[in-house]
Amino acid sequence: MNANTALTLPQSQSRLPIERRIMRFDYKDIESPVFHSDNAVVSAYWVGLSSSFPLGEAEFIKSVRLFEDQITDARLKDEVQDFAAQEAHHGLQHKLVNKRFDEVGYKTSHIEKFMVEKLDERVRNWSPEKRLMHTVAAEHFTATMAHYALTHADTLGIEPDSVHNLFLWHAIEEIEHKSVAFDVYLNCVGNRFKLRRHYAFFAFIEFPLNMIAMTRFLLKDRGHKTTWAERKGMWQHLFGKQGLFRACWGQYMSFFKKDFHPWQHDDSALVAEWKEKLAPYFAHQPQ
Repeated sequence: MNANTALTLPQSQSRLPIERRIMRFDYKDIESPVFHSDNAVVSAYWVGLSSSFPLGEAEFIKSVRLFEDQITDARLKDEVQDFAAQEAHHGLQHKLVNKRFDEVGYKTSHIEKFMVEKLDERVRNWSPEKRLMHTVAAEHFTATMAHYALTHADTLGIEPDSVHNLFLWHAIEEIEHKSVAFDVYLNCVGNRFKLRRHYAFFAFIEFPLNMIAMTRFLLKDRGHKTTWAERKGMWQHLFGKQGLFRACWGQYMSFFKKDFHPWQHDDSALVAEWKEKLAPYFAHQPQ
């Protein structure tokens, strides 16, 4: 642990309560494998994301809990438990929607197999510190995508209401707990240089290559031949002026600041707005 870091920062820097919610979505409104902007590639991209979440979220929980006995701050300990509860329910909801995606023509089991192989190799070969670094990197990436989803909800382009609202709820909770893994890393490991280097690997190599592979798997399994128009639409969706990555480029890149912390991007008001809008889907909030 970096002693200077531990002495100058509170162990938890979260600005929002991390709420445990039980959600209810009816995925029967998914009637076609193409549900995003009439583009099979963009649709498969979002299915790929969803397909990766159950096992990915489980690994996030495990990697943080590897350091649980080193956490001395009571608030951060509680936040780790709430983080785990949120991530576990994300995994459950994405399992349910993935089942529906299978019913309309996808083979999300192909992605599950891909994830199992990658995660098994990671557990065998990576140190606990590296696994936690990976979670921290992925959490910043997903929190930034969450910010995009909530600020571009009207143009997000996901047509079935259930899937649209699923991703918006997921976005709320990714923002609520966006600093938990980071705070655990900062206080239990503390090497910011290695963390920035690993984030570069994740953001510019692993995540893009994984998403390309998963999207191609899903399209190939459906026997879909991609058109140039679909590829152009995919490029615009990601890198157009209001694209998923271009619109929030500064936030993605802010991770490289030497004093970075996730809550330097304060999304509190955004979360409050969307909690109110999505309240009808909050079936229960356990205490």
